[in-house]
Amino acid sequence: MTTLTATEVLGPDGLLAQRLPGYESRPQQVAMAETVAQAIAERTHAIVEAPTGVGKSFAYLVPLIQHALASGQKVVVSTGTIALQEQLVGKDIPLLTQIFPELRAVLVKGRQNYLSLRRLEHALHGQKSWTENPDDAGALREIAEWSADSEIGDLADLGWTPPPPVWRQVVSDRNNCLGRRCPTYDQCFFYRARRLIEEAHLLVVNHHLYFSDLALREDHAAILPQHDIVVFDEAHTLEDIATDHLGLSLSEAQVRFHLDGLWSKRDKGLLGVEALAFARPAVQVARSASETLWAAVAAIAGSAGDGTVPLNVPDQVANPLSPALDRLVEALNEARSRADDDNAAQELKAQGDRTAAIAGQVRAILGHLHPEHVYYAEIPKGRGTPSLNARPLAVASLLKEKLFASMATVVLTSATLAADDSERFVFLRKRLGLDGGLSRRLDSPFDFQRQARLLLNQSAIDPNSPRFEEAVAGWLVRYLAEAKGGSFVLFTSFRQLDAVFARVRPHLERANRFVLRHGDGMGRSQMLDLFKRVGNAVLFGTASFWEGVDVQGEALSNVIITKLPFEVPNHPLIEARHREIARRGGNAFMERSVPEAIIKLKQGFGRLIRNQTDTGTVAILDHRVLTKAYGRYFLRALPTCRTEMVKLEDYVGLV
Repeated sequence: MTTLTATEVLGPDGLLAQRLPGYESRPQQVAMAETVAQAIAERTHAIVEAPTGVGKSFAYLVPLIQHALASGQKVVVSTGTIALQEQLVGKDIPLLTQIFPELRAVLVKGRQNYLSLRRLEHALHGQKSWTENPDDAGALREIAEWSADSEIGDLADLGWTPPPPVWRQVVSDRNNCLGRRCPTYDQCFFYRARRLIEEAHLLVVNHHLYFSDLALREDHAAILPQHDIVVFDEAHTLEDIATDHLGLSLSEAQVRFHLDGLWSKRDKGLLGVEALAFARPAVQVARSASETLWAAVAAIAGSAGDGTVPLNVPDQVANPLSPALDRLVEALNEARSRADDDNAAQELKAQGDRTAAIAGQVRAILGHLHPEHVYYAEIPKGRGTPSLNARPLAVASLLKEKLFASMATVVLTSATLAADDSERFVFLRKRLGLDGGLSRRLDSPFDFQRQARLLLNQSAIDPNSPRFEEAVAGWLVRYLAEAKGGSFVLFTSFRQLDAVFARVRPHLERANRFVLRHGDGMGRSQMLDLFKRVGNAVLFGTASFWEGVDVQGEALSNVIITKLPFEVPNHPLIEARHREIARRGGNAFMERSVPEAIIKLKQGFGRLIRNQTDTGTVAILDHRVLTKAYGRYFLRALPTCRTEMVKLEDYVGLV
């Protein structure tokens, strides 16, 4: 096929403009497409910071699609959020298929989203052996009825969430898969999805699935087919996601869920068949050992009973669980040898493998078996469950080997990648282990001088003090009484959010303002839908509302950032990374804390202006952007806009 230039597709007279009424060509979008095309042609990597409004999805999709169609090779786009994934699959890619009609694109989901027909049949046949719960039985029947009509067998297609014990019985499972030997192989929903993947040119995934796949490649259990070009959109989150997926984590709830699935007096489980009753005591012993282990984990938190606690030395906590699980594996193997059919034997084998894997995880974390990892326990005080964790001290060397060295082209893009005003992307390169390649920072298409106002606090009140919370509450009551449109009030902790919210809420309710509080039990998507519909609501939010949120128009006219978003300094992983920087003779605060916070601040600022007609105010109430030497780096990273000052001390004692 003839390769079109970026201008021929994305320019003012290009193919997209001809097919999309109201399409507005942007020079930044064309420039980005040219950079991505160059990286693909030269088989090199690229970093592109593309501010909101550039239209970066079309900018990378066009050269990706052209390469895939011309070469016959698969290309991958990985996104950071479901919202962006839905935009690509539901809107952007269908538009581009008008220009490239031969394109086949697929949204790739993890195996845990698909129903196994063989396991469903087995669960129905032996339902009385694994549960006597009538609700579970009803849910299983509904799943069976749905499976008869569904073409994709995807949990999202079901439309409701089955009880976990039921979905566990029927979900497609790598350890429990018979492959081509399965009697339902030809009808298998998972393998049907795999065949669509094999036929596709363009695969759309999310970062979590991509790094799960990366971690599985060495075990030859990869989810994604062979490819050598990948674009990471919203790439500013990659270090955190890679850290999670290239490490280990195990919670008390996960162990309990696994053991309950094998046997419990209430729900029966896999060993509910009387012929396998001999194996149940091994489950009970493992359950008792698990309770002993997690009690010991909770005890190391001390009287506080809450937080993240380092595991500084191997075997700091005794491990009765792994030996108990080893004995349980033996019992499951014996049960497998006595199973009355192949399905039951396969189920027992899969659960034996899972039991052995859990035993190995506990040993690896408590015994510090992985070098260059940081080990810690998380012990939540309220809702939640304790967990054991091992995270790589740094992912740069791992990604350099597993990702950048094995791919011809990796494109990293986001609205916020640079922590300074240069195109070097030094901070990002160090974190992810990327050397060389192309890099480009694009200008914003928005006129921030006209569209945005920046309010800064001059009062040097300690942002961690009760006086600051009092001053913020007083200022908010006065400001929001006059502010037009909707407002985000963004915090870095629930504790401070609660303190300010308690003071402000009565005043807002008396003024008949609709108020939403992150953490009140409502889902994030539901909160955003309500916020948009109301038009002048006030939303108090924490971390997840700083990024990945798109509210256009007057519904979001004010973004109030209470405190600079520095990462938690006493988390064991952060402490270890800071110590490593200090060991090398560096300044951890300036090399890591400040750049990390700048990128998060840019994300928060970016919630305000989403299109050419948006206008509004961003307020930063943390005085340190004005009074600390490092503050100038924060302000320099933000768009240039009209700036005004406010004194928070004038509002102490008003509420």
